[in-house]
Amino acid sequence: MKGKKKILLVAAILVAAALAAFLIKTWTERGGEETLEQEGLSSILDKVRETEEFPENCNIAYLGADITEEGEVTDFTLTVIGFDSQDQYISHVGYTWDEEAGELSCREYSETALPTYYDPNADFAYIDSQIRRIPFEAQIRLLSFDRYKVEYQQDTQLPAGTPVLDGSGGEDFPVLTWEEYERGEGGVSDGSSAMVISLTDGTGATGERLEYYCEAADQEALAGHPESVMMMDYRLNGGELLLTGDAGETWVDTGLTEEQVDETVETYGRGGLLFEDSYYGDKENGLYAVFYGQTPVLRLSGDGGQTWEDIPFTDYMPRLCTRRIVRFLDRENGYAGLGTDWTMGTGGAVYVYWTHDGGATWTSSTSLYEDSMMLDGLAFADTSNGVASLQTVNGDEQYPALRVTTDGGASFTELVLPWESLPSSVSFLDKVDTLTEEDGVFTLTLGQGTAGNTKAVFTSTDVTGGWTFKESYQGTIHTVG
Repeated sequence: MKGKKKILLVAAILVAAALAAFLIKTWTERGGEETLEQEGLSSILDKVRETEEFPENCNIAYLGADITEEGEVTDFTLTVIGFDSQDQYISHVGYTWDEEAGELSCREYSETALPTYYDPNADFAYIDSQIRRIPFEAQIRLLSFDRYKVEYQQDTQLPAGTPVLDGSGGEDFPVLTWEEYERGEGGVSDGSSAMVISLTDGTGATGERLEYYCEAADQEALAGHPESVMMMDYRLNGGELLLTGDAGETWVDTGLTEEQVDETVETYGRGGLLFEDSYYGDKENGLYAVFYGQTPVLRLSGDGGQTWEDIPFTDYMPRLCTRRIVRFLDRENGYAGLGTDWTMGTGGAVYVYWTHDGGATWTSSTSLYEDSMMLDGLAFADTSNGVASLQTVNGDEQYPALRVTTDGGASFTELVLPWESLPSSVSFLDKVDTLTEEDGVFTLTLGQGTAGNTKAVFTSTDVTGGWTFKESYQGTIHTVG
């Protein structure tokens, strides 16, 4: 028995040696090139990880790598997002490699407009593992592109019906002719977000490209999952304003012109961002709404975006109306809040409105005006009980000023929360996010706007007081404009 084991061991060593010799011979004959299929991102990693800026823990935000017909990487552009050991954001680092010149350029910068969070589906090592699965060389032999480029970008969502090469279940990727691919013989997109790596002709989004559907490292980290993506959100796309009411699975075009979108963004003056609650999406009920324009106009659809109605709000505003909120409790009942900035010379204005007919008509319930205060958030649990958050002119307070109403906004009184109960991890809060009621218990959630994703939750059996801190957690916020 021992003799047989020894023979098998010797045989295994000889086979391994023969395989190693074959690989070395093949490597030498091919000029020592490092192909994506064989070596993954190692050739790219070797060039960038020696730079001072390269983070040890990182996501890939974008990769565009030119490859030869044999799959060897030549020029590439790479943007990585760096995180520390606690997955806290550090910075973005962009690299460009010029193969002919043999030069690597590097630029480090911080993303200040939007928070950035670690994404397991964009992890450098994970993208590398998926690239090694793709049979680039065999596929290229069936194509006739003038150029070949491999691309990856976070948060890809292909339109439903787009041909793909599907390996998302862990199966081998098919190798097809271009005609077979276009017929959808490798699979088609269902319109949901996916982890996608593309083989293209290098001419951009309108050129020829094959889309590889890869296995997601974390399915719940993809768009369409409300624990990681906002249920209601917006997207600016080539002058269009799109809304989602199902965590990014589907998007509805508001039909606004590019000029109307530009005017709205300029009115807010928030670095290209809309006011946090100035849009609404509910796919289940087909309700979509957004405030637009310099003078606030509510664009509203009750049929899933097939038709739209514009509803002007004409109450007196001493300054630009930069604070806009629209929400619905159900198919018929909804509320809106409008407010201006405040100055000593002109003062300011805050209005609360209700609709009880699905948005066809709106009536003002009160003017929630206070000196030196500006509307920042508004949430109702029902048609009576609500909480508004206000911000002072300098806006440097650790917590917002809160006002509570029990008569649908006809009157408001001060609301005090037990801020001293908050843990040290909650460094600040900016606005009220939601207010709900169930079985006689109110739940109030406050957030950090677009400055951070920390949320704090309070509960009480009386909306006017007696609140206790329940928990804090990392929630979802708008991250892609």
